[in-house]
Amino acid sequence: MKYLIATGAFIFLTYICSAQIKVSYDEPGDSSIAVMQEDTTVILHADPRLESILKHHKDISSGSIYTGHGFRVQIYSGNDRARATKIKIDFMRRFPGIPTYMSYIQPQFRVKVGDYRTRQEAQQMYHDASDLCSPCMIVPDIVVINTFKE
Repeated sequence: MKYLIATGAFIFLTYICSAQIKVSYDEPGDSSIAVMQEDTTVILHADPRLESILKHHKDISSGSIYTGHGFRVQIYSGNDRARATKIKIDFMRRFPGIPTYMSYIQPQFRVKVGDYRTRQEAQQMYHDASDLCSPCMIVPDIVVINTFKE
């Protein structure tokens, strides 16, 4: 008997909770929202600034920044920290828009430049950097991928 009452109450509550709600915007620039449920219509008047915030959020969510497997051009590898710093600063002056990274993996300092998804993208930077520094090489690395630029 106890289970029969519990089952009946569950079915009754499920029936009450099921409702079809239709949401519609009156006009694209309008901040009022009409919510219609069977015989009832409710109009919500929202602050007009809310729409601009939602639009800004949609614009931001269209791009992303993440890390992944890619390639960089290594322009220095050696155990002289002063020379690695000099090469890094010199490269940053000549190519101000290209990210430059200096790392130390014992016993060597390494200076790498760029964040490229494919080896073909890194090839152009390799040709430009090989005129300045030698030896240069394209190395696989974990790179920062920024899709906001696209």
